[in-house]
Amino acid sequence: MDNIEIIERIISKERFEPYLKYHRNDLPKAVSHYKSNILISESFYPLLAVLEIGLRNSIDYQLTRRFNNREWYDDKDFVRIATRFQIDRISQARTNIYSEKKKITPGKLISELSFGSWTSLFDVKFEMSLWKYLRLAFPYCPKAIRKRKTMSSKLNSIRKLRNRVFHHEAITWNLDVLNLYKDEIIQGIEWLNKDLPEWIVELNHVEEAISRFKRQLADD
Repeated sequence: MDNIEIIERIISKERFEPYLKYHRNDLPKAVSHYKSNILISESFYPLLAVLEIGLRNSIDYQLTRRFNNREWYDDKDFVRIATRFQIDRISQARTNIYSEKKKITPGKLISELSFGSWTSLFDVKFEMSLWKYLRLAFPYCPKAIRKRKTMSSKLNSIRKLRNRVFHHEAITWNLDVLNLYKDEIIQGIEWLNKDLPEWIVELNHVEEAISRFKRQLADD
């Protein structure tokens, strides 16, 4: 597929144009870059998946303890301090489960909540009400840096990359930044459990994917 009109119709002109501009209207290079972006995005998926699943289950465990309620998201004390954003996300999660004609269980609802729902729990609003408990979700984070503000900043930064990956957006304009993201994600995983980084070694192909792209750029 090397016809620009076909490419722009299938991928969309708006989505493909930055690649074409970056490579000064060299269509083969732009197409190659677009494909590489998909492959590098794919390489981040295992790390993001482990972090997201580990994070939500660790938070769920701590909030279950905090409210002494497996269905903490319905607990009147949680609802009282929750933001409109969180209440709406919980409601949307229920709607999604209902639409699949499935029974709502704590595990099902937890898995249906967005990554943004979890990261929002580290907002400054919850410094006094939740942070005392949520900090325990990161037992292997050094206490000197285990601060709500630190966690909020890190997780929201990762969330932005995660959303670009999951929404098939471009992430490959700055490869050095991507390597930093990779390190940040692995560090976040380690803070959840010190043994996880070793467990995910065989899943981590980010550096390999980036190196392949760098060699391609050099060859071009």
